[in-house]
Amino acid sequence: MRAIGVFASLFLAVSGGAETQTNGLWSDLSAKRAKLTSLHQEFDATRTLKTAKGSQSSKWQIIIDVSGQQWREKSVMGSGNHVRMFDGNDLLSMAEGDDEVVRAKRRAKDESPAPSPYDFKEPDWSKATELERRPCGIPGSDHTCVLLEAPIKPSVAVTSGSNMTKMLGGSQRLLADTETGLLLSLRTVQTIENQRGTYQSQTVYVLKRFKYGDSEDASLFTLPSGMREVKELSHWDAGKIKKQLAGNPAPELTLADIQGKPVALSAAKGKTVLLDFWTTWCPPCRADAPALDKLYDKYGDRDLMIVGISVSEERAIVEKFLKEHPHSFPVALTTENEMPRAYQIGVFPTYIVINPDGTLASAVQGEKGFADLRRLLKKAGLDVK
Repeated sequence: MRAIGVFASLFLAVSGGAETQTNGLWSDLSAKRAKLTSLHQEFDATRTLKTAKGSQSSKWQIIIDVSGQQWREKSVMGSGNHVRMFDGNDLLSMAEGDDEVVRAKRRAKDESPAPSPYDFKEPDWSKATELERRPCGIPGSDHTCVLLEAPIKPSVAVTSGSNMTKMLGGSQRLLADTETGLLLSLRTVQTIENQRGTYQSQTVYVLKRFKYGDSEDASLFTLPSGMREVKELSHWDAGKIKKQLAGNPAPELTLADIQGKPVALSAAKGKTVLLDFWTTWCPPCRADAPALDKLYDKYGDRDLMIVGISVSEERAIVEKFLKEHPHSFPVALTTENEMPRAYQIGVFPTYIVINPDGTLASAVQGEKGFADLRRLLKKAGLDVK
């Protein structure tokens, strides 16, 4: 396995000398990648969203395996691993360790899907420019890498109902091996406008390890036994959280609250953390809210952190509700934050309790959830009325 990293950060800040049109270079790189019969790559990935109220970042790892026309992409995150697999005909999506799989059937006229770092549909590569050539820095190799940049065309998409998301433009910059066509680094920057305002999204992939030419394990491209096809992957609930995460370090969660202030589990070590997943239309959520406020008023300065997480509701709705029913603890919106899979909750209310050492204690849900929550918090030494 070859390791890489010499130019991982340099490609982002290059000032660039003379720019030249790529002409047939893009097609040449694509053709060289297509000739590789097998491939394994490991990328570090980061995504940063910047708004007028601050920024939010997430990090994960992507592992890609390719064998002929088949490929498998595993995203490794704190909340679990997500797998996308192309079997040569259809695109399959699943959460590693679960028994559900979503099959996206492809029409004959559709282009074959590609792993995330190689999904080049947005940039206009006919207008790409070559910024620089340099040694790739691969141990035991004298390959030359090329730095390319292409603009991203503005576009409009309807996300739900009449809500529109406008891509106002951007750019994609990549560092590729001219001998194999393989990516070493990729950065995509876009300015996006929707009903909540305008923000900038930056996604970066940096190659850490790779190999090619060796035979890939055929089992990587085969569905595990016992899988069942569903239209969409189910949301996590209290039972699943307790079964898979209780006693283990809680998946990291970094949010911006409704005021734009950062909220992170990593900053709460030494305190018991209570995550309250709720909606404005949920009667039990409303009934429990006063008790949560009293609890936070009593322990919030020293022993307890409560974060209210409003699920799938727009800012205007939640702001109106909070004017009438204010909370003393921070509230964040899932519509404005990226939520790790373990925190993609679909039953309300759901409460997750995290121990002061950062391990996940348990989770409870539903109308009777607060009674169970009292017992959990009392175990943590908090007197809950």
